[in-house]
Amino acid sequence: MVDSAQNESASAVITTPAQVQRETRKVLLLQIARQVVAISSAAALYRLLGPEPFGLYGMVIPLLMLPRMAATLGLSTAAVQSEHLSVDQRSAIFHVTVLLGMAAALFTGGLGHLFSRIYQVPDLIWISWLFAGTTVVDAFGLTHLAGLQRNLKLGRIAGIRLFSQTLAAMVAIVVAVQVSHQVLTMGIFALIAMEYTQLGVNTLGYWWSGKWWPGKLVRIEMKQLLAFGGNYSLSSLVFYAGQNLDKVILAVVLGSTQSGQRFLGMYTAMYNLMMKPVYFVTDPVTSVMLPSLSRARSKPLDYRRIATEFYRFTAILLIPAGIGLAVVSSDVVALISGPGWGEASAMLLVLAPAICVHGLINISGSLLASIGQTGRLLAAASILLLIQVQGYGAAYWLTTHFEFGADVSADRAVSIAVATSYSLVLIVCMLPYLAFCFSRVGLAIGPIAFEFAQILGRSMLMGVSVWFVQDLMVSSAWSIYLRLPLAMGVGIATYSILMWSRIKQSVMPFLVRGYEVQS
Repeated sequence: MVDSAQNESASAVITTPAQVQRETRKVLLLQIARQVVAISSAAALYRLLGPEPFGLYGMVIPLLMLPRMAATLGLSTAAVQSEHLSVDQRSAIFHVTVLLGMAAALFTGGLGHLFSRIYQVPDLIWISWLFAGTTVVDAFGLTHLAGLQRNLKLGRIAGIRLFSQTLAAMVAIVVAVQVSHQVLTMGIFALIAMEYTQLGVNTLGYWWSGKWWPGKLVRIEMKQLLAFGGNYSLSSLVFYAGQNLDKVILAVVLGSTQSGQRFLGMYTAMYNLMMKPVYFVTDPVTSVMLPSLSRARSKPLDYRRIATEFYRFTAILLIPAGIGLAVVSSDVVALISGPGWGEASAMLLVLAPAICVHGLINISGSLLASIGQTGRLLAAASILLLIQVQGYGAAYWLTTHFEFGADVSADRAVSIAVATSYSLVLIVCMLPYLAFCFSRVGLAIGPIAFEFAQILGRSMLMGVSVWFVQDLMVSSAWSIYLRLPLAMGVGIATYSILMWSRIKQSVMPFLVRGYEVQS
């Protein structure tokens, strides 16, 4: 038994729904500011760089993130989930994580050589090596981040990320202005600069806030941490592969030509735009969900109550977001992306419905990890990946065996088909996936699925009202600068009226002080 004096206590332990809501509120409010920065910087970069650099980015990001997640994510998550963590264990986790980060960076560079031949894009070699260093930068801060999460300093983490994202956006825009009139591939330097700035400032912030310095690497028992970390890393790797296999397929099919890179860039940009509402909700949820559920394992009633509230909160926000974004997709693309991106609106239209279920699937990883069921998580992620592979294969087969209209190029057709497959697979798999995860922790899927159906019905009524108002404004030739905000306002007002009792019960406690549920 490890001596308690050598353990870092989990101070400020969260075990009650009211405490969970207060911690989530801190992160969520800062997350709003982060999304404003993200959308504003994306709009500027889309206009300055055009789609092509985002096509190159879409090619390299799986080569970067897959090794990074496999090497570094599991141990840091194990440090958060573990009930007791000694000082020596924490130091060992730091050193091992940094070494694994260096190995992952080398692997990313090597994959660049391989996939440059598969994609027939020679520039991918140097681009991969430049991006690879960001994994090392990230690895140096992960253990300090885990320490802040264990102590539940979640508002501080969100503040650091807001500052780093703002600074990174400014740096990227400055670089983009300098390279925007040069050859197309030079635009990737703006995205590289943004990645290094954001991760570098994050790491410095975690070190400064954590006020901890790693000791020497000593021989110590880490079997349980390594087993948990390995399974969690592998399950995250499989899940991420499924989420990014679409971009790999498009890179193989389209990446060798400038036109193909353009459509891949549009697809990557629209995918990232679709994911912003998902990250807006799931980032604060997962940052609180894993530590809070891990500490509530010994209190089944509180555990089930906290978990149910997280799923209800996520559904109430993301289901209408998916419906609404699909309705206003063309205006969103026109306003954010500017001229030259018109063909991307169809991609956003078919990707947007995935928002409705994406977040619910994403947060299930924290549910299973909180009770150490990483093996089950790996099994669920593997099954989902197999279904996604079949879906992407079917989409590609359809585009090669059926003729589309004369105004639809082959590159555009395959991009839209893959996007459609992405959404359909997640929508079809969501309930079985959740049922499997819920069964492992003693939650019933029936009641929450019924609530999801009610939320979906009211969200669709909201979508119809937004479509009607938008159609009237388009026919009256209203400016897009008035049309889109007004349509969004109508949607928010309509949904708030239809769902006010649920919003007051399940969302307001996370947003407004004084609404906490008394436990």
